[in-house]
Amino acid sequence: METFKEVKRKFKAGISEILKKTNNAELDEAAFPAYAHKNPFIDYLFWKRLRLAFRFAQKYSTGQRVLDFGCGSGVMSYLLAKNNFEVWASDLEFSPLRMISSGIDFPPNIRFIEGDIMSKSLESNSFDIVFALDVLEHIENYPDYVRLFNRLLRDRGIAVISGPSENWLYRIGRKIAGKRFTGDYHVINIAAINESFKEGYEIICLKKLVFPFVLFEIFVARKIETPS
Repeated sequence: METFKEVKRKFKAGISEILKKTNNAELDEAAFPAYAHKNPFIDYLFWKRLRLAFRFAQKYSTGQRVLDFGCGSGVMSYLLAKNNFEVWASDLEFSPLRMISSGIDFPPNIRFIEGDIMSKSLESNSFDIVFALDVLEHIENYPDYVRLFNRLLRDRGIAVISGPSENWLYRIGRKIAGKRFTGDYHVINIAAINESFKEGYEIICLKKLVFPFVLFEIFVARKIETPS
């Protein structure tokens, strides 16, 4: 079984090769420049969130069904599938994923869903875990997806969410990181996203990066059990 470090090395090398040949907004949306960044702090910050989310998932028994919403490069889906989770990976556009998959063989226990999952006929109460890592801040109608996750999750199922603080230090950091990190397409911050989960979920903060100057937060929202 591949370790997190081995998977990180594999994906970072693959993403770096793609960025040498291609430069477009779709790769920026999938965070390719961030996950291949040469700055040690930026490298730590972006991969740390994946590591924390993955370690949290490892507390649960393998074989559970998970939704990787906004899967981007597919690295989280890959990690989960390699650890015997049943993975459904969704994103609006799969061209970045197709690029990385030309050099990386994804496990067969991933079901890929291209397009808006709002328009898909996904069964209610069918997922144990939903991951939405650094994606809801891009979506104008994000509360609709918060409610969708609640419908898709089984009772006591969990959503693992991460996103940026959008505070002044975060905005300065994006400018320092480079022109492909402007964040102009972010419509909301993690505090507002957290607030939207307060109906129908129990919320636990998993980690704030980097305290006391919070740039990102990862939290877990557990679906409140429906009364019988």
